[in-house]
Amino acid sequence: MKFLRLIVDHSRATLAIMLLVLVAGAGSRFSMPVELNPNVTLPIVMIMVRHDGISPEDGARLLARPIEKELKTLDGLEETQATAREGLVVITVEFEVGDNIKQAVADVREAVDRAKAEFPQETKEPIVNELSPSPEPAIVITFSGDKVSERELFRAAKFYQRQLEMLPDVLTADISGHRDEVVDVVLDPSRLEQYGLSIDEIVYAVRVNNLLIPAGEMDAAQGRFGIKVPALIETTDDIRSLPIRNNAEGSVSLGDVADVRRTFKDPSGYSLINGKKTIAIDVRKRLTANLIRTVDASRETVALSRDQFSMDMDIGYTFDSSEMTNQMVNELQGNIITAMCLVLILVVATLGVKSGLLVGFGIPFCLLGALIIVNVLGHSFNFMVMFGLLLSLGMLIDGAIVVVEFSSTKGAEGLSTREAYITAVQRMAIPVIASTGTTLAAFLPLLFWPGVSGEFMSYLPITVFAVLAWSLAYALIFAPTLGIGDLQVVSSFYLGDGPSQFLMSAQR
Repeated sequence: MKFLRLIVDHSRATLAIMLLVLVAGAGSRFSMPVELNPNVTLPIVMIMVRHDGISPEDGARLLARPIEKELKTLDGLEETQATAREGLVVITVEFEVGDNIKQAVADVREAVDRAKAEFPQETKEPIVNELSPSPEPAIVITFSGDKVSERELFRAAKFYQRQLEMLPDVLTADISGHRDEVVDVVLDPSRLEQYGLSIDEIVYAVRVNNLLIPAGEMDAAQGRFGIKVPALIETTDDIRSLPIRNNAEGSVSLGDVADVRRTFKDPSGYSLINGKKTIAIDVRKRLTANLIRTVDASRETVALSRDQFSMDMDIGYTFDSSEMTNQMVNELQGNIITAMCLVLILVVATLGVKSGLLVGFGIPFCLLGALIIVNVLGHSFNFMVMFGLLLSLGMLIDGAIVVVEFSSTKGAEGLSTREAYITAVQRMAIPVIASTGTTLAAFLPLLFWPGVSGEFMSYLPITVFAVLAWSLAYALIFAPTLGIGDLQVVSSFYLGDGPSQFLMSAQR
């Protein structure tokens, strides 16, 4: 085989490539994002429309139907499902797997905006979000303190909610455990009677004054300007000064006939940490975001603005998913290393030290080489990747065992080490390729598994393919090159003399 002879003649370059693969593989492992589960993009968008008091039947007819009509015009639409209950309509929109989820969300928002023209007047603004496969938050940030008012806790939570939602890896930052702030307007019946006002007049005055009124445009020498009459209510003073009636005798404002005060809605539930009233922010990451990086960025965001709030306020963290992910990944990684050591011991015990080390060296080489491919494809280091590495651990040395043992047989028959390995590769190349090919063929259907489950499972065959591809290259190219060289160098590499001795031997 001319190709193998060429490689053997340039053994230094071959050994340098092997070392490069080992270094690049180790670098890929530490640069890859670490996740417990694969990042699977769910091509699903959720629409929520609220209308207080609307019945399920009217919600389906007046809210869901106009939206579904507009959604039918979108490209790549697979399925829509609408659920209506008292005061709420939820529509899930599923697109084809592989579609750009951000573009899909934008298209759905445009469709919903077109459908809003047919909504009843009191319908609230629809909410459109992409559906995350993991409803669990990446981390929960808590705000508590016995000496801090509820309003101050809520102000801090709202501030950090805005800061966290600006992070590129954060999908949502939802506040829980709080009461919505409201303004109570308590009318005084005696004052109403004194001024001759009715409750309907009060309600009408509040409604018509909480508007932004366009008043046309004005042409000037500097250009054309839009004119608006600002009448939006922003503070309690704005509410108190709302004019209710104007006449020749003077004007009557809302503050003249009512007591206006800020307060909170009645609580529907409580959030407690160590027995203290707490407001929490549930931080959820985007589908393609790195979990650990998202948690670290969230912690840094909180720390940067900590001095803007009272030191009596306790800001803590709970349900940190990155800690559990690191623990699970480290355990699985330890299992892989343990299995690798057991396989290496078994190979050395059955084949002898020289042949065993030559075969066993292929284990870290193929695993690290596979991580290079997985990293280049943009995948994270997750459970499915580790399971693929563990699954292929026993299969990756089969080809190397065949080649090394056949060369040992030919060496015992009197051939030189060089010719023995060349003959072994020449005779065993087809069987080794066939054996590897049949294994790959068994995993090939997993790559074509349709839908979201298929995208989740695709990490397994991709990892197995990468490992076995490197094992084939090792059995037919790198193992013979090492076998023809000084095997004592391989032993020294494993026993602790290090790669420097390995490279010195390669130069000889």
